[in-house]
Amino acid sequence: MEKIECTSCKQEIPLVEPYVKFECPTCEEMIYRCEKCRTFAHIYHCKCGFTGP
Repeated sequence: MEKIECTSCKQEIPLVEPYVKFECPTCEEMIYRCEKCRTFAHIYHCKCGFTGP
């Protein structure tokens, strides 16, 4: 089974919990965010250097 890690907090996201997945607007790398990090608008950093809320 695939393991998904939150890009913001680096914690593993259980597949039964809500999360969001989208492409980085700069390099199209997949970004995964857990519900907690989305709710509190924690910053994330992509491998290309892009930073988002």
